[in-house]
This record gives sequence, structure tokens and C-alpha cells, in this order.
Amino acid sequence: MSHDEMVFDDVKYREPERRCRPDRDRRWACLAYGLPGVIDLPIYLDRETADLIERHALRDTSVELGGILLGKECLDEKTGLPFVMVTRSLEAKHYENTQASFTYTHDSWEEITRERDRLHPDLDIVGWYHTHPDFGIFLSSHDQFIHRHFFAQPLQVAYVVDPIRQTRGFFQWRDGELEEVEGYYLYTDRADRIALTRLVNDLENFPNAEGGGGGLSPRLEAQLIAMLTRPVTHHATTVDRTQTAVLFSLIGSLVGMLVLAAGLVLYQMYQEVADQARTLKDLQESTGEIVSAQRLALDSLLDEASDGHPDKFTARYNHVVRERDEARKEAERAKTIDAALTDRSQKLEADNLKLTKEYASAKKTVAKYNEERKTSPDLLGRLAFLEDALKTKAQAITEKDAILETVKDAEKVEALIHSYHRTWYTAAAGWGLFLVTALGLFTLIGQPKSALRPSDESTNIDPPPHRIA
Repeated sequence: MSHDEMVFDDVKYREPERRCRPDRDRRWACLAYGLPGVIDLPIYLDRETADLIERHALRDTSVELGGILLGKECLDEKTGLPFVMVTRSLEAKHYENTQASFTYTHDSWEEITRERDRLHPDLDIVGWYHTHPDFGIFLSSHDQFIHRHFFAQPLQVAYVVDPIRQTRGFFQWRDGELEEVEGYYLYTDRADRIALTRLVNDLENFPNAEGGGGGLSPRLEAQLIAMLTRPVTHHATTVDRTQTAVLFSLIGSLVGMLVLAAGLVLYQMYQEVADQARTLKDLQESTGEIVSAQRLALDSLLDEASDGHPDKFTARYNHVVRERDEARKEAERAKTIDAALTDRSQKLEADNLKLTKEYASAKKTVAKYNEERKTSPDLLGRLAFLEDALKTKAQAITEKDAILETVKDAEKVEALIHSYHRTWYTAAAGWGLFLVTALGLFTLIGQPKSALRPSDESTNIDPPPHRIA
């Protein structure tokens, strides 16, 4: 496709925003790939995005692949100098490519625009990337045409990856020309700094320390998968042949080790089976000897027991059977007695446990009483003193009770006297009244009748006074 046939939609650009550089922000961990120059544009590539681009590049090394870089164009909040953060990437799915060229199409650009608006609407297009399989890191005239016409902003960059030679690099605008930077930074969250170190060592072909996660790195894993699934071409290079030879050597070594391990396991199993077979054979021979010996002993016993008389042997056999039955009955009775004794033993153990607890409680009570006896040595004396005091008080109470009885008797006599006095006074009053009445009657009877008629002058006759003794 010629240059005039490439069509892109209008690209909207945003003003750079001011923020802290990732290598000065404690939230991020940063490592440099290469040696970034003093005049280079600081470019920060996210670890996961770098890994995805490497995997995409290794997917097919027979042709060029590419995509779009998304992120932010920024200004350092301290110095005001520009830098670029690449946080995401989108693969171009509709494109035209050959072994030495990669061209966006109208469909690929439309799909990238839709994906950007759907997944990452807050990110800007900060550049693009593509691969140069076994060609090195540079921008061809075709690449420069694409970048000049569609990524012409001062902070937009181009990223080129050679998946066969395992090299990569960024290109920036400098004085109107596209120049490669000497190095750039990879960054990630501080919690993933170990993974970041492994990725940077892998990209720069430095060996990783053992125990840092084990196994193949994601990039090498993708490379092996790509090499295994790579279609056969007629342009095999020396590097391809070398990698293929190394891969098949590794596979052959692995298969050989597996075969050797399987042989060792099978040999060990064979030895164990042989040992078991010999053991079974020895056991069979010893069992046969024992059976023969037992048969011979039984025959001898029968001959000795019968003495040539089968009836005698039968009687003896029946006697032995009866003894055996009696022995079984005795065993059953013994078992019953043993069960009863077991129950009795359990009950005694429970009683013993209860008595042990009561003994412990009584022991504590005795200890308490002994402690009280030690703390009160004159307790007996005090008890004797209290007994004497009680006796004295009892005698006093007895005497007081006698006095009270006497007092009660005196009170009864006094009450009797008072009752006598009241009776005498009543009798005297009655006799006095009787005498007065009789005297009055005698006086009335002894006076003449003239004296009884009233005169013209009122005369008051007072009755004689009566003394009541």
C-alpha cells in the first residue's frame, strides 16, 4: 500500500498535565533500561505494558507487528520539563504487513479508536510501536512517514522491538528529527518491584537470581511458544537455526532424563517384585514343610491314641469333646464373673473417687482447724473462763428467779389484803346505811301526829349527820 492510500481519522490531543515523575514518586518503583541521556526525553513504560508488547512481538517473528501506545504527556511539577508515561497499549488487528514493513489501515485505526474510547477514555495516544524481526532498531523511511504525518506532536514517541536479536528502543522528536534515546525507564507499583527487576534483567539478558519465582520468564515462555508454533519459512537465519538446535537439544535432554528416570523406576520396581517373588517362594517352601510335619505328627498321635482300637479312640475323642464343652462353659461363666467384677470395680472406682474428694475436703477442713488452733493457743482457757462465767450467771439468775417468786407471792398477799379491805369497807358502809335507815324509821314512828302536820311557817329539818367509819 502506498503512502497516499493510508487514511487516519482526526486525532484529538490534550494539553500536557503537571504531575510528579514516577522516579520521584514513592508509589512507584523504577528501573532504567539502557542509560538514559541527559538531553533525552524521559520515557516511562509500564511493566505490564512492556511485557504485553514483548509477547505480541514474539507471536510471529516472520512479519512486522504493531500497535498504539496510550498514556499521558506530562510536565514535571518541580522543574516544568516534559516527560511521557506509557501505561497501556492496543494491538493493531487490521493492518497490512510484510517481513520488512508494517502499515496501518483505515479499519485498524477505527478499531483502535473505538477500543481506546471504550477501555481507556482518560488516556491519550502518546505514540506507536512496531517490530523489526532480525533487522535491528531503526526507523525506515516508511516508519518516518507514518510518524511525521500521524504522530507529529512534540511528545509522541515511537517504540521499535526486534524480537529475534532481543533489542528495543524509543525514538523521540528532537529539533524536528526523529532520534533514538539512549535509554528509558520501566516502572510499576512498589509491591511488584521484584517482578520489575526480573523483567529488566530479562530484557537486558542478565541472569536472574535463583529462587526469584522459578521457571521460565514470561518473555522466554512466549518466545518458546512462538518458536514452536512458528510456520516454516524458506528464510531461516543462523539465529533461527541456532535457537532451533538449542530448543531441540533441550527437548532431547529432557526426554533423555525422563527416559532415564523411567528406566530407574522400572528397574527398582523389578527388583522389588523379584524380592517379593523370592520371599513368597521361601514362604511356600516353609509352609509345605510345616504342613508335612503337622500331618506326620497327627498320624503319629492317632496311632498312639487308638492303639489299634478305633472304639477306644472314639471314646477318648468324645471325652475330649465333653471336656472342651465344659471348658467353654467355664470360660463363659468366667467371662460373666469378669464382667460383674468389672462393673463392681468401676463402681468401687467411682466410690473411691468420691471418698477421695471427701477426704480432700475433710483434710482441708482439718488443716483449717489446725490453723485456727495455732492462731488461738489460749482457746481452751477462754472456754473454761466462759464456762465459769456462765455458771456464775446461772446462779445469779437462779437467785433472781427465787426473789421474783417471793415478790410474786408478796404481790398476791397484798392483793388479797386490798381485797379484804374493800370487802370490810363495803360491809361497814352497808351497816351504816342500815342503821341510818332504821333510826329514821324509829324517829318517824315516835313523833306525835301534830308534829307531823306542817305549820304555816316553813321549817327546814335537816337530817342528822351520819358518820361512816
